[in-house]
Parts: sequence; structure tokens; C-alpha cells
Amino acid sequence: MSSATPQVPAVAPAQALGFSLQYTRLTALLLQAGVGTYCSLEVLDDVAQQSVDGETRLVQTKSSLGDNPVSDRAIPFWKTLCNWLKLIERGDIDPKKTVFEIYVSRQVGGDIVDSFHAANSTEKARSALDSARTRLWGTPPTQEIRRRLPAGLARFVDPVLSAPEELVIPMIVGFRLECASTSPSADLQGLLTNAPISPNRVHDVRDKLCGWVKHQVDSRLEKAVPAVISRDDFHREYTAYVTRIDRDTILRSFAPRFSEDEKDAEMSRDFVQQLEMIELGYEDKLGAISDYLRACYDRTYWSKTGEVHEESFIDLDDALHRTWRNVKQEKLLEHRDRAPVEQGQFVYTGCMQHRTQVQGMVPPDHFIPGCFHRLADDMSIGWHPDYRNALARKRTGGQP
Repeated sequence: MSSATPQVPAVAPAQALGFSLQYTRLTALLLQAGVGTYCSLEVLDDVAQQSVDGETRLVQTKSSLGDNPVSDRAIPFWKTLCNWLKLIERGDIDPKKTVFEIYVSRQVGGDIVDSFHAANSTEKARSALDSARTRLWGTPPTQEIRRRLPAGLARFVDPVLSAPEELVIPMIVGFRLECASTSPSADLQGLLTNAPISPNRVHDVRDKLCGWVKHQVDSRLEKAVPAVISRDDFHREYTAYVTRIDRDTILRSFAPRFSEDEKDAEMSRDFVQQLEMIELGYEDKLGAISDYLRACYDRTYWSKTGEVHEESFIDLDDALHRTWRNVKQEKLLEHRDRAPVEQGQFVYTGCMQHRTQVQGMVPPDHFIPGCFHRLADDMSIGWHPDYRNALARKRTGGQP
């Protein structure tokens, strides 16, 4: 589309900004949420947050390209309050444990919304409501201007201003107006700027997190399930990605030392059978099993803690597979006159001497050999020149 392409005035950009704003606000809430919190899109509200202690935050996002959606007579403002009041009346939420937030994409305000925002006690909420009644209905008892409210506005204003105090007062006490300082995206970037991330990586991390959140929401909606995201899943992805692109450290192993019985229990695995085919001794096989078990443990642990991104393990396996292929070609050519078992031993030794980094970090010594054994266990690689057929013959006792 060129800049000269005609567009529907204001409507399409405003709607697009409205949809985009929900994802941005959802990402910001996930970034700030505590452990165990769940955040959602279009479940309880536009965006919502529920923490483990029972606290709830309902967020109505309001995009604004020029109008003021929270002015004293703005229908979106009063419609939002009216809808929240219905949730309270039905008992769907506990107003005393809920934050009622309107989030606007630019700086806006109004006398009534500002007074509601500032009302952090029952007395202040009652006073703010009285002021709103006077402003929109007129002074009691005549309330002479109430009947002049447009019908479209009065249908939302009247239920709020005439609601029983026990319902409406807690809602006003919990009400918050949040406005983007310059833009929602810039504010999200500001949250990351305060995190321990290199300044030149902040844009990248912001875009990655926004994309991940949208993908998670879309995936759930496509399956017709509620778009609810765990803060812990989000934080794991966040940590893994930042570590991947912004850290140069040494990977520390947390794998335990496995017992002889635990290692003996793995003797039937394919990667051990492959070692038997090239006639390695018992101690060599025990050492290989130990490397394999510890590497598997570390992969799971580092992935769970976010120290290594899952894609980095895929990249590592691809790189090890290429290394095995190159070593195999080199050793078979160099030792073409040797017996197949000896050729396999040379290929195996060449691969076991290989070292590489994981996500730019140096892994412990057992890790790369253990990852080679993982590949050998699923038969992606092998040591004997004819390892697939040799293992098949071994399993059938030499029968074809």
C-alpha cells in the first residue's frame, strides 16, 4: 500500500490500535506480574491479571488518536464502569480484592475520572461520587440537569451513580486510570530498560516478548480455549532469550553423580549397544552412560530455568550431527585399510574430542560427549561404519 492509498478516515487506524494495545498491555502486565500469576486477554476483561493471593486486576484498554475516552461525558468511560458494576452485582468478582483499571494509549484526564482515581478510601470515594452526581445530575434534591443527559449517556451514567454504596464504593476505591507516557510501546521498552539488559538489546527483547505473547494468545484462540498465559512461562521465555543474546558465561552443571546401579540400568540402550559394536570396554561404557545421563539432566534443567533457549539445543544437535559426518568421512578415508571395528573406534574418538559452546557459553566437560550419545541413542549418528545394519543383526542374534 502506498502513502497515497485512500483509507477510511480514523476508523481503521483506531480499531487497529485498539487490538494492538491489548497485546502490548498484556505483555507489560506479564513483565510486572509476580510468581504464579496468570494474565489473560478477552477472558475477564480486555486484559486481566489474577495473582495467587486472589487479587484481580481488570483492564479496559482505550485507544485514543485525538478524542478523550475518559472525559466527564465520555460514553466509553461510563460504559466501562457500568459493565464492572454488573460483574460485582452478579458476584463474579470481589470488588475489595480487585483493581479496576482503564488504560489509555495517551495522556488524558477529566474532573470525574481524576477524582475517582484519587479516591483511595471510602470517604474519598463517597465524596467523588457526590461530586460526579452534582456535575452530571445537578444539585440535590432537584437534580435539575439530570433529565438533560443524552439517553445514550444516561443509560450508563444512571446505573453507576444510583448504585447501592456497598457495590459502587469499593469499585471507586479500586479504580485506577493509567495512561501511556508517550506511547504504550515506549513504556514497555522503558520497563525493559530498567532490567539488567544491555541497552542495544532492549529493542530486540521487546519485539521478541511481544511476538511470543501474540503467538501464545493466537494459539489458544485457534484451539477455542481461553487466552490465559502463565507469568512463569512468560518469564522462562524472557530469561532464556535474554540469556541467549545478552550473556557470555560458563554453563554450570547441576547434574548429580549417578550410582553404579543407575548406570547399569542403562546398559540396554542403543547408544551403549553401539559402543559394544566397536568393542569398547565396560569402564568406557559406564563413563559414556554417566556423560549421557548428566547431559540429559542438564539439558532439562537449563531449559526449565531459561539458561538455555530450546532453539539453541536444536542448533547444537544440528552442529554435532555435521561434526560427526565430517569426522566420519575423514577417519574412514584416513583408515580405509582398517577393520570396521577399528574404523568405528577412530570415528568415536574423534567425536569425543570435539568441544563447542552452547549459546555462546562453555558447557561442562561431560556435556558434548553426552549429547553425542543422545544422537547415537536415536540412531541419528553411529560409530561402526555400518552401524544401523550391525545393530539390527546384533538384535536378531546375527539373523538377516
